[in-house]
Amino acid sequence: MMPPLLPVMAAAVLMQAGNGLLQALLPLRMQAQGLSAADIGMVASAYGVGFAAGCLAAPRVVRRLGFVRAYAGLAALMAILALALPLAGGSAGWVLLRALTGVGFAGLFTVIEGWIGAGAQDGNRGRILAVYMVTTKLALMAGPLLLDPGGDQPFRLLILLILLSVLPVAVTRPVRPALPTAVSLDLSGLFRLAPSALVGCFAVGVVTGSMIAFAPLYGLRIGLSEPAAAALLVALQGGSLLAQWPLGALSDRRDRRVVIAAVAATGAVLSAGLALLPAGSPAWLVWAGFALWGSQVLCIYALCVAHACDVVPPGRIVPTVSGLLVVWAAGAMVGPVPGALLMDRLGPSGLFVYAAAGCTALAAFVLIRRAVRERERAPGPPAFRPLPPDSLTGAAISGPRTTLESSGIEPSGTPPAGIGPPEGR
Repeated sequence: MMPPLLPVMAAAVLMQAGNGLLQALLPLRMQAQGLSAADIGMVASAYGVGFAAGCLAAPRVVRRLGFVRAYAGLAALMAILALALPLAGGSAGWVLLRALTGVGFAGLFTVIEGWIGAGAQDGNRGRILAVYMVTTKLALMAGPLLLDPGGDQPFRLLILLILLSVLPVAVTRPVRPALPTAVSLDLSGLFRLAPSALVGCFAVGVVTGSMIAFAPLYGLRIGLSEPAAAALLVALQGGSLLAQWPLGALSDRRDRRVVIAAVAATGAVLSAGLALLPAGSPAWLVWAGFALWGSQVLCIYALCVAHACDVVPPGRIVPTVSGLLVVWAAGAMVGPVPGALLMDRLGPSGLFVYAAAGCTALAAFVLIRRAVRERERAPGPPAFRPLPPDSLTGAAISGPRTTLESSGIEPSGTPPAGIGPPEGR
């Protein structure tokens, strides 16, 4: 249910507001200190490297400390880094500190999304993740509005937001899912269990990473003014905000793979239409097209996370969320390169030719996997009867596991090796 997860949602909103503030602040501060564009690019790349490292390390932190203490510790790390950022001198200091902020934010995202994914149920996971995505996107968009570039005031505000985000999870008694029983990143195992989710997150990273990187450039090349071209990013996010909840609710009532495939196919059709948009088109028409495109393609990631959480065992939800973040980030890092090449070869329309190809490939893959999996199950009855939702996590338990195994206790009556005591209340 939603109310027990509200404290976690509130923490996520405050944390994302701080993240949005930091994203807007750092380039301005580095430029004021005389860093070149190449140096600023290196700092941005360092954040990506740190983010990937944080995703890999976060499941172990959660298993060792529990959700509440892991979040509090990572928030403390971010507050320390916010204090250190104004002291950064030269590109080397900025690269190091930005990489560490990547580690911290990746850990916080993993804790929150793993907590929400494990605390939701199969029947409402899509809607809950939709609320999470919508509220955090709004906070991310609002963060830069808090920016006052002068002095150290923005850094103090960042610290305030980060520390405030600890209060909802520390002073209330929200649902605390079972600690993860696995912490290693097992992408091959995740592919066997939820190939549509894994491939979907990578495809979304490839397509949206290129779109977000080049949307303003696309706008300029078809004749929009600089403010109108920059507003295309707002149109993308605005469209996703409007559609995330309806699509999440639909996926709770239908096979999520069908919804993912349908959304990807719709994104392919919209991409083809936008690729045919002539130069000199009215700004409102381009904005509307970008909003429609964002309402489909930018919503796929949350649907993929919900699908993966449906099928993996509860003890693997945290490393699953971490793995999906890593795969998405990998797609976002490699996606802009072929996108840029197509734009240079085909002109502005090349961006949407690329997007149409990616969305079509994703829709085809998901539909083929669904057909193959259904055929594999057709010859005989299922080998086991799915257990009811676990009373602690509220997440459905996948796989032929016994009741003792579903409770985290092995037949001998001892807890699994490496699992510590429950979190203190």
